[in-house]
Amino acid sequence: MSRRTVLRPSIFCGLLLLVILAVTLILNTNPIGFSKNALFQTKSPNPILKVEGKLSWAGDDSYYNYHSGNLKKILSNGKAVWDLKLHENLLWMGPEGIVVMRDKLLTLLDSDGTEVFQKSDLPDKIRILCFQDKYLLLSGKLQSEEYGILLSDSGNIMWQLPFTGSIISGSVHPKGIYTALNIIDDKAMSRLVVIGSEGEILLDNTYSEPLYHVEAISQGIGVIAGDRAYLMDYDGKVLWEHEFKGQILRGDMGSDGFTIVVVEENVGNLSKDMYLQLIMISGIGKQVCSYSLDTRANLVEKYGDFIYIVDDYGVMVLSQEGLLVSNIKQKGIKELQVTDKNRIIAIQENESLLFESLYGGN
Repeated sequence: MSRRTVLRPSIFCGLLLLVILAVTLILNTNPIGFSKNALFQTKSPNPILKVEGKLSWAGDDSYYNYHSGNLKKILSNGKAVWDLKLHENLLWMGPEGIVVMRDKLLTLLDSDGTEVFQKSDLPDKIRILCFQDKYLLLSGKLQSEEYGILLSDSGNIMWQLPFTGSIISGSVHPKGIYTALNIIDDKAMSRLVVIGSEGEILLDNTYSEPLYHVEAISQGIGVIAGDRAYLMDYDGKVLWEHEFKGQILRGDMGSDGFTIVVVEENVGNLSKDMYLQLIMISGIGKQVCSYSLDTRANLVEKYGDFIYIVDDYGVMVLSQEGLLVSNIKQKGIKELQVTDKNRIIAIQENESLLFESLYGGN
């Protein structure tokens, strides 16, 4: 009898513990609990702002909206601060300012729409590769030759250099000390060219595999290429390298060296089936975590401490620790921007939406 009396409270305590644990998991609101809930809850966003045309963050709680030749600066409630009719080609709009081009005359406007500087006699077919704080990296063509140009925020040419092949992308060190260019040469080979602040060529490497991404950061040059990602210093010495088990399809690297890639891997040696893996690498080259993706990612980008994966159905938001903090249903996203308040700007075919990124709406 005494033995049975001892067991009954033990069973009761065990059941009570299970109930408490279940309630704790349901009500848990810390990042891990929210991540688990987010795995099963895809939310449709409640747009803060919806406009025709393109939307871009202008800093603070203001935004640029460009549609049918009209450029407006608006607040998140849709109220216009100013409105301009542009007769030039719009090349860039963001918190750094607005860049327009007409008849080889490039003009930088500030957030009030006031002219900062004008630059004439530039090459044809000007593209903006990067606008990094006080530095504007351009590419263009002059007599069928490709040029890279670095401008200061006052409009001075830091350097202008010709290159063989086509400049695909580029990145500028936060202080303008170094510039990294991703170039495809005439033989369809990839080149990584690193340029000093006075236009001197510091590094010119050729690769057989395509370079998907190059990033000039304080520690060195980050590269995502073929089936690997690595970071090297400005003398070309490799600081870390991470090789993957398949081909990289998408990738991005933050200013801290934190790297995200989507890799297509074989299921096994005897199978031809492929599956998609999202892999995160820390700024020192260590794998943080990996995810299996059910659908192909169209965009993979890192903003601040979060990673954004866009597919045909919406946006997943992950923390750098690998926690899924938001799963947002929104089809048709062509481009993505994120503000300093972690608000998402989703640019679609003919309109743009602004919504919260970490909660996704109801």
